[in-house]
Amino acid sequence: MFFLNDSGNMEGCDFFHMTEDAFHELSIEDKAAYEACHAISGSRLSDLCFVSRLAWNPGFGYRVAMVADAFCMVSDGGVFCRPHLAMPLGVVDAGHLGRVMDEIVPLFEDKGWPMAVMYVEESHLPLFEALRAQGYDTDASFSQDYSDYIYNGDSMRTLSGKALHAKRTHLNRFARDYPDHRYDPVCAADGPECLELVHNWCREKEFDLNDLNVCDYVPIRMVFEHFDRLDVRGGVIRIGGAIRAFALGCTLEDGTAVIHFEKADPAYQGLYAAINNQVLCREFPDALLVNREEDMGIEGLRKAKQSYQPVSFADKYTVMVRRTG
Repeated sequence: MFFLNDSGNMEGCDFFHMTEDAFHELSIEDKAAYEACHAISGSRLSDLCFVSRLAWNPGFGYRVAMVADAFCMVSDGGVFCRPHLAMPLGVVDAGHLGRVMDEIVPLFEDKGWPMAVMYVEESHLPLFEALRAQGYDTDASFSQDYSDYIYNGDSMRTLSGKALHAKRTHLNRFARDYPDHRYDPVCAADGPECLELVHNWCREKEFDLNDLNVCDYVPIRMVFEHFDRLDVRGGVIRIGGAIRAFALGCTLEDGTAVIHFEKADPAYQGLYAAINNQVLCREFPDALLVNREEDMGIEGLRKAKQSYQPVSFADKYTVMVRRTG
């Protein structure tokens, strides 16, 4: 068994059962170990990208350790949800998953927490069903509100076809109305202006900048704080020399583009369509698929995501695990 020390390095662990001391708070120092395990797992969920996990960790408070050759993240629920284990990353077959449960279920039981495993893909459900032969009962569920929207990359870049005619119209109108606009790849130096854009949006909505339930200012700030150490791609659109829109994303091991954050000043009609299209054309020109994350059951967000004609969804299951012995 191994765990990660405070520097993010793997070290041997000479006890049989896990203790809370084996875990430390997720940080940028975990990037190499995390991404090595993520590459083995091949997850296509936006939530399990390292950029997303680090950015949103102020709201989840994940503590991490290597257990049975898998990178494991435990949260007490933070400000969003119930206590849970995120789907382990790395070498995860039925045997390894059973060993993970043998180590971590007792920690949940000690705290009186029901054992929930979140961010489980449908392809991994058989692994949990196999746990029943190892003394566990499992129950899986998912909500469409939290399924990632998956799009055809070429369609998003060309906006061809009748279904996307309105998007082409918005894009052409933006180009006509704002001929002086300029697109640039995003860089760390753009952070203050991008954050100012988010700040202004929150102020207009009368949202608390630090309330993670209504505003992503803190996660976006986290990305820019560690920009030079994260594998972030994205772009900004300037109008009159000022940043009026930006998008931040990354690429999965299979080449899928994931768009984590996208902001635009609503005063400029067609600007959302422009930043969406230009980032994909400039920063993800070869991506066959585009993951634009979930709609969280928000009607306006759902309508906007559906309007781009998704080709599929990446469902996220939560599996409840209980010892039967």
